[in-house]
Amino acid sequence: MKQDKSIKIKFRQFIFQKQQLSDLIIIAAICLLGYIAIKYFYPYPWTMSDSGGYVICAMDNAWSFYRPFGYSKFLQILHAISPTISFLTLVQMLLYLVSTSIFALTVKFFFTPNRKWLWYSLLCFLSFSPLAFYMINSIMSDLLFCTLIYFILTGFLFIVNRNWTGVIIFSLALYFSLHVRYSAIIFPFLFIPFLFFIKGNIRWVSILASLAISFIFYNQIKSNMKETMNLNQFSTGFDGWQYANNAMHIVPFIDVKPEEIKDEQIRGLHKFILQYNDSILARTKNGTGVSARFIWENTLPLKKYMFLTMQQNYLTYPHAWVNLGSGLYKDYGKYLMIHYPFAFMRYYLLPNMVNIVHPNFWVEYKNIEIKEIKEWYNIDEKKDLSCRANIYDSFLYNLISISHIFIWIGIIIVSIIAIIKRKRIKFNKNERIAFWALFCFGAIYYASTVFASPIELRYWLPMAAIQFAFCYILLNKLSVKTQTK
Repeated sequence: MKQDKSIKIKFRQFIFQKQQLSDLIIIAAICLLGYIAIKYFYPYPWTMSDSGGYVICAMDNAWSFYRPFGYSKFLQILHAISPTISFLTLVQMLLYLVSTSIFALTVKFFFTPNRKWLWYSLLCFLSFSPLAFYMINSIMSDLLFCTLIYFILTGFLFIVNRNWTGVIIFSLALYFSLHVRYSAIIFPFLFIPFLFFIKGNIRWVSILASLAISFIFYNQIKSNMKETMNLNQFSTGFDGWQYANNAMHIVPFIDVKPEEIKDEQIRGLHKFILQYNDSILARTKNGTGVSARFIWENTLPLKKYMFLTMQQNYLTYPHAWVNLGSGLYKDYGKYLMIHYPFAFMRYYLLPNMVNIVHPNFWVEYKNIEIKEIKEWYNIDEKKDLSCRANIYDSFLYNLISISHIFIWIGIIIVSIIAIIKRKRIKFNKNERIAFWALFCFGAIYYASTVFASPIELRYWLPMAAIQFAFCYILLNKLSVKTQTK
């Protein structure tokens, strides 16, 4: 405990040193200028249909099977403090500022810079994110989820160095992240293997905390499903819809006749879907692109089959959605993926992987049209909500998208240099655990996102922390020898 207390005190002293105050000023200045610029061009935040869903759940204090209640609860808390929409974006900016600062300084604390220019270059890369500024000025959960991931990574770095404060930060951030995005369910199982390498009681406490949080979340969702849908299950059906959506990409390119499928329900669904080959080809650009529209568009086969099921079985929309998603649609998606893995790789995974390097999905800014959002934030119906200049629709969007190519080129170059000069990289045990945990987190986050859903640019927002840490740690270690000559 003395060691833990010493680390805690040293970090408190560390962040108030002159050099770290300079770092904080740089981060704050970048965030403030970015926030002022984005609010100038876009006085009102970007919204889409999901935004309306979050706000409606907040207004009604009602859990939705589409997504966790966490972001809606966040909106409720802020609305109770101030009902203005500007207060929401201001708080999101402050959360981004704080989480970025804490994560950056934690990395610096445990990996002391050997080259100031290297540190400041990568610090500016982490802080200056046009994508983050755009998502700050939105009513979407992406920015909040990003900040929670930054806190999870920060807490983990402290746990690796046997500091009990890290357990608190890690546990709280993990708990809230689960309630913001279902995809966070992979986080405990990703970090637990690395926690086993840590010595002392902090290892077991951290592992038990991760498992307990996962168990609590699992039971909360089951309870919500029982209360709202009268179903005793964890699945809300969304995963099954996503499975079916992704597998749909290969239907026009596989020669599977309905009579070849043994399962009667899967056979009937496949026969129905085959009628829409032309629509599937159109939405997937003849097999060269990926789309999530099969989940949402009423004119496409999954929704049409659901409406047919509603009529035949006298089901409400929510019950039909959950029943199909947690049953037939999941089974159908798995069937196609398992029996036609190469087609799934060719027509879904590979096109989606391209979007890691060059993401090209963007939603153009539009005026707020959802009436519940206007009501919730007391926005006058006659008020002009248009942006002054839609800079993200052309120059900045292209800049953000193309910049990913150069980021990946930089990561590849750093990786090659590190492999060639690996003998110069000296990690102590804690540094090794931290580095490989961050690396694996990034790799699995990318892989799971590619498998789970068609890529949108906003999904990559949290990966700036991994890109920053990966390049900084390796380049910083490589610079030790030349510095000591």
